[in-house]
Amino acid sequence: MNRRIRNGILIVLVGIAVIALGVFVTGREFWQRTALPLPPAPQTVNTEQVVVSTRDIRSGTVLKAEDLRFVEMPVGLVPIGAITNLEGAIGKFAKADLVVGEMILDHNLADPTNISHDVGFMLEDNEVLMAFPASDLMSTLNVIQRGDLVDIFATMSQEVPKETVGSGVLSGEQPQETEKHTFTFDALQRVQITAMVIDVVAGKSTSLLPSDGSGNQEQPEITENKTRAYLLALSPQDALVLKHLNDTGATFDFVLRAPTSHQLFEVQPVMSDYLLDRYELKK
Repeated sequence: MNRRIRNGILIVLVGIAVIALGVFVTGREFWQRTALPLPPAPQTVNTEQVVVSTRDIRSGTVLKAEDLRFVEMPVGLVPIGAITNLEGAIGKFAKADLVVGEMILDHNLADPTNISHDVGFMLEDNEVLMAFPASDLMSTLNVIQRGDLVDIFATMSQEVPKETVGSGVLSGEQPQETEKHTFTFDALQRVQITAMVIDVVAGKSTSLLPSDGSGNQEQPEITENKTRAYLLALSPQDALVLKHLNDTGATFDFVLRAPTSHQLFEVQPVMSDYLLDRYELKK
């Protein structure tokens, strides 16, 4: 084989080697560019339990345990004011409508036992909020609750001219001889209990039955809610009427209405003449 042929074969082999090297480099670059990126290393997400509603809740509804549940949420997504314990929501009422699964926020709740301005948002522009003592028997028995509709009965004594007793007309002439009569009447009808001021009283109960012959068995500490006052949203005139009756020594009783009762009852004030006529006690 002459020298020219050998040189030609060598050049061909070198060319093939160069082409193979180029294909290898190009293929490697191509696969590096098209290869899927490695998955990121797993990161630990810190979560926190927050309270959400289990159902749709209307404004003014007092929250109960069955209305609430916990969900886990990333700490970075928990807003300021989120309720993180059930005790922070149970017993309070909603200031706004809530939908199922909505997070419970502190500024959307009001405390019905708080005498601050938590209930101010419920007042209309033409109403005032009046605190009224809860001294009647219905209140002592804790029958009346926030949101109930009540009528307020009043009993008071009044000096009236003798000749006008039972007639309903007071004379505008010269002062006459008067006598004191007691009247019972329906002072206000269909009043809604806007909120209540409640004292939580703790105490201990002792059983009269001996446990093991060593003496009376002491029971665990119990708590009792004692209503001190009602907060009533009233027109200014109705508030003045209640204040006057209270300041002049009237006694009051609350009577509970049905929640669907909208009518105004036509009732007559009760006094001695009314009772004499109704039960035919006159001679």
